[in-house]
Amino acid sequence: MNAGGGKAVPRPVMDGLNARQGVIVPPGGGAARLEGENGAEARRMEMFVVEAPVRKLADLVVPEATMAQLRSLLTKIRYHHVLYEDFGLAEVDPYGGRTAINLYGPPGTGKSFAADAIANELGMGIIRANYAEIESKFVGETAKNIKAAFRKATEAGALLFFDEADSILGRRLTHVAQSTDHAVNVSRSVMLLELDRFDGVTVFATNLASNYDTAFVRRILGHIELPLPDTELRRRLWTHLIPARMPVDLDVAAIERLIFESEGLSGGDLLNVVITAASAAIEREGPGCSVVEGDFSAAINMATRAKNEIGRS
Repeated sequence: MNAGGGKAVPRPVMDGLNARQGVIVPPGGGAARLEGENGAEARRMEMFVVEAPVRKLADLVVPEATMAQLRSLLTKIRYHHVLYEDFGLAEVDPYGGRTAINLYGPPGTGKSFAADAIANELGMGIIRANYAEIESKFVGETAKNIKAAFRKATEAGALLFFDEADSILGRRLTHVAQSTDHAVNVSRSVMLLELDRFDGVTVFATNLASNYDTAFVRRILGHIELPLPDTELRRRLWTHLIPARMPVDLDVAAIERLIFESEGLSGGDLLNVVITAASAAIEREGPGCSVVEGDFSAAINMATRAKNEIGRS
């Protein structure tokens, strides 16, 4: 009881430097802070989910030169021990464990597909670290999320895939005018450090590779372009994207016309064309329909118009 007859009030605990500064610290405050920090990091790591890849490299429709580059990088990863220990490359490349791959090209050309297929080829899970999940409106949190992504990939032995990578690998700001500018530069620096420390596989994908900071460019083992498909690749894509069970009514001449009409469209665009055409046929005739050339042509026109008028606006 205190002098006033009420209950005794526990005195604040003060210790060490905090006591001298007059800062009140609860009992076990240091441990509590550490536990809180560890809990926050664990919650950040939970944002990044390890998925089982389902794509196969054999199903990726790209130019032969592109496929050769991909297979060469896979060989480097598989035979890292031979290259860096038996062949002595570790003597001239101390950061040889770092394997970062950059996939660049227009939207829909197979960058995400390729990342998934690379993970599948290596027998690894894949963590998709989209920029929207990493960026935070709170200053300092983005850098912490980057660290959490790399730590999760390390612990899980998973391939770390950054989509829209130009958003996070962009040039550092030379004129820092506000706290958000400083935060951007801190995030870039943290990404550089994490890349240097990470001995796993990182894949970046971007539609805007020209925006990369040069410091990232030289840290990436291979830059692989996935271009828009030429005539031969579109022929392969049309064959690949129309399922054998789909009721289509197309002769060879019709297919050749569709290949010509679809110039400038990506593989992702063509997939949408096939889905749109099949949906239009069902709407017209019901499930017993036939998907005809006119359905595909109309869908191609829609996709081309959207790409020319909306995508460029």
